[in-house]
Amino acid sequence: MSSNIAVIFDMDGVLLDTEMIYMKAWEERARQTLLDVDFVRDMVLACTGTTSAMTKEIMIQRLGSIEAYEEGFTYTRNYFHKYINDNGIPVKKYVRDILQYLNSNNIPTGLASSTKEAVVRQEISEAGIIDYFTVILGGDNVVNGKPAPDIFLDCASKLKANPKNCYVIEDSFNGIRAAYAAGMHPIMVPDLRQPDDEIRSYCEAVLPDLNEVMAFIRSKLKSDQ
Repeated sequence: MSSNIAVIFDMDGVLLDTEMIYMKAWEERARQTLLDVDFVRDMVLACTGTTSAMTKEIMIQRLGSIEAYEEGFTYTRNYFHKYINDNGIPVKKYVRDILQYLNSNNIPTGLASSTKEAVVRQEISEAGIIDYFTVILGGDNVVNGKPAPDIFLDCASKLKANPKNCYVIEDSFNGIRAAYAAGMHPIMVPDLRQPDDEIRSYCEAVLPDLNEVMAFIRSKLKSDQ
């Protein structure tokens, strides 16, 4: 089966269960430094879906100094690497099911993450899913990161897909904003944060997991026949 549609995934929080590792790391850092944990959680949520440069800017502003950011960044990076070394890359449920489904139906599949491309490739290689993607882009491949639409538009272009036929699977507010701005079909699978009214208004669907996303895409294919 072939189709005019294409599917573009975010990585952290959608394919890989990595957002929760960073959140736990920052929560632990907050307790060590006597920062308010809710304040730190809000800071981390504000950074989800953004590039490393944007994350740095947000955190310096909220923490009050570059030193506090750098100390926190070093701590959470070490926490993350220790977790991965001890446990491996955590893959979200139904990831392989949906990727195999898209592949078997010849649906162009891309990955557009705010994480740097080299890190994206390393992590999805370790997860054993890199071969499912025709196009892989990281936040360092574009000048303007999410919530700007650039990375999704670039991904669609490389997939040779019309943006209006692209379904974007995202978990972050900034990712949904970017997909909507690109004129695509945003589908949210919430991870750390449920959509508010603004984000819900941008979504074609809000679904609990990738199995439901697969069913949604299957229904779209049937309706197009």
